[in-house]
Amino acid sequence: MKFTQEHEEIRRNLKRFIDNEINPHVDEWEAAEQFPAHEVFKKLGDLGMLGLTKPEAYGGAGLDYSYAMVMAETLGHIQCGGVPMAIGVQTDMATPALARFGSDELRKEFLAPAITGDYVACIGVSEPGAGSDVASIKTSARKDGGDYVINGAKMWITNSLQADWMCLLVNTSEGAAHKNKTLICVPMDTKGVTKAKKIRKIGMMSSDTGLIHFDDVRVPQRYRIGE
Repeated sequence: MKFTQEHEEIRRNLKRFIDNEINPHVDEWEAAEQFPAHEVFKKLGDLGMLGLTKPEAYGGAGLDYSYAMVMAETLGHIQCGGVPMAIGVQTDMATPALARFGSDELRKEFLAPAITGDYVACIGVSEPGAGSDVASIKTSARKDGGDYVINGAKMWITNSLQADWMCLLVNTSEGAAHKNKTLICVPMDTKGVTKAKKIRKIGMMSSDTGLIHFDDVRVPQRYRIGE
């Protein structure tokens, strides 16, 4: 493919932002083992960088994935690994399913503020007893009236200690392991959500990584992404 003027403008703007707003602070953030995600994401949102491929109706730019590729390449200019990883979790892990399959109401509530950088998002898949073996996860959500009641734990979750909401993978039935799962948007300030532990790593130090417990966490069934 050939890069257009628009591709190059994204590259230039993001590189300038990294030079001015991120790289001067990398050593400090690495030492602190956390960077100010809300502050950085809000500035990225103001630049339009958190919704390049997301629908325009929710504040995104509606561009094709080549623009996200340019952004990902340019994030390599950051002088650490933790910050670009955290940004990638927001743009390419926690929000794509919501953008594609979420209801209009759900996208207004969770996707739009993630695109503007007002919300920090994380994705909850890995578990203490399953790692990233998705078929082996045990966290469950049972229906109770119009709600889901969630129990379980997620571990090694990037952004989770600062996140406003989690795109949570849970078992919602007893069926086959590759068919019984559902994604649910869970606000991290919901009663029963516990940020149990900050996990110290040997790399990616500036990215916060947490162990999260869910004890009878109740969210409305309308927070389900898709069917």
